Amino acid sequence: MSEDVESLKKTVQGLLAKLREAEQRHQSDRVAFEVTLSRYQREAEQSNVALQREEDRVEQKAAEIGELQSRLLGMEAEHQALLVKVREGDMALEELRIKNADCQAEREKSASLEKEVAGFREKIHHLDDMLKSQQRKVRQMIEQLQNSKAVIQSKDATIQELKEKIAYLEAENLEMHDRMEHLIEKQVSHGNFSTQTRAKTENLGSVRISKPPSPKPLPLIRVVET
Repeated sequence: MSEDVESLKKTVQGLLAKLREAEQRHQSDRVAFEVTLSRYQREAEQSNVALQREEDRVEQKAAEIGELQSRLLGMEAEHQALLVKVREGDMALEELRIKNADCQAEREKSASLEKEVAGFREKIHHLDDMLKSQQRKVRQMIEQLQNSKAVIQSKDATIQELKEKIAYLEAENLEMHDRMEHLIEKQVSHGNFSTQTRAKTENLGSVRISKPPSPKPLPLIRVVET
């Protein structure tokens, strides 16, 4: 009889030891999970901030490009108008040369036209330089805009990956929680069954094995996306 009591005690003690070991292992896994989850949440938040900053820069660059393109259209229109005036001046000069007029008024008019045409040509040259400069600037800004969009896509992919990792950790935590509850229920149930069977068989009224207290289930961590 005493041997059965000792065997029963050892069985219960073994079950309690396994239960404590499972609880410790689960607690260790939970701590590691919380650390990893916190890191992923922090990285996701930082990526979101960087993404918003990049999107603001892209919006500003797009507005600047639109303004530059409007200015370019105005400059190109002015350039075309000056070309028309130059052609008209050249035609007037050619007519004066053909007439080969000797009067002072016509010579003065011819000189004035030549001076005006020269001014137009100088303006056209200046506009050409400005147009080329602005076009280069627009091309550079468009290239920067495309690069910024590529950065945004990369950051967006990183954020999505972090969200998937967080979702995976949540599912893993839920599964671990369920396994722990199942293990506790199974071990406690087995311990009670062994105790009741041995007590009825041997009529050991003096031996009372109490049910180990069920540990409170650990709260499930919920992740709030930022």
